[in-house]
Amino acid sequence: MFEWTPTFWKGWRESSSPYRQFKSERDRSLTVQALQLREADRVLEVGCGYGWISRALLDAAKIRWVGLDPSESMVRELRTSLAAYQPRALVGTAYHLPFAAESFDKVICTGVLMHVVDEFAALQEMVRVLRTGGLLVCSMNNALSPFSLPVRLRNHRKRGFIQNFRRPATYRRYLQALGLKLLGIAGDSLFATVPLSIGRFSFPPARAFTAVRQIDQWAVQRFAWLAYEVWFTAIKAASP
Repeated sequence: MFEWTPTFWKGWRESSSPYRQFKSERDRSLTVQALQLREADRVLEVGCGYGWISRALLDAAKIRWVGLDPSESMVRELRTSLAAYQPRALVGTAYHLPFAAESFDKVICTGVLMHVVDEFAALQEMVRVLRTGGLLVCSMNNALSPFSLPVRLRNHRKRGFIQNFRRPATYRRYLQALGLKLLGIAGDSLFATVPLSIGRFSFPPARAFTAVRQIDQWAVQRFAWLAYEVWFTAIKAASP
């Protein structure tokens, strides 16, 4: 059974690969940009991990942040590495959030929903704890991405590992069914994303990073629906 650990995610997020570094920093900037953080916002981060995104949120504004992750080791690492922020991080799952309805102004869940069995049930619970008029920001792995099929083939032999790829239209339907109004979508990248390696061969090659990044920055602004990971920003509408 696959287990998420700080060692695994640090190896990914803080890799020496320029492509992974680019994606990791892009994830941070997309999240902060989408949330439109303001002082005293009540923010819930579902799947906070060891704090990679959390640090960017806490640096962006003086918010009342709460994080939740199913991994005890992740939460323990976050509490240690972000001790200066006095973070409130809990162990728990997206299916059973230990908070009252309408407790938060903003809910963020990135890099998580593709790894759970029932994304809709997790989203439903996030919407429950989000106040009316509040923002939900979530991301999904994109079935339309050029990297979708190669990554799924690579993951095929990983026992107990879940990584779902969905079409953007699927998440549009999810959000609409939950009473949310979509405000916008954004993509991490089309080409400068997760390098695929076979032996010594890597695509895209590291030496091509600068050129690939320039092309990518142009393309992802125009074709976000083809990005490897797609961010959705939606507002919780008032009940009719």
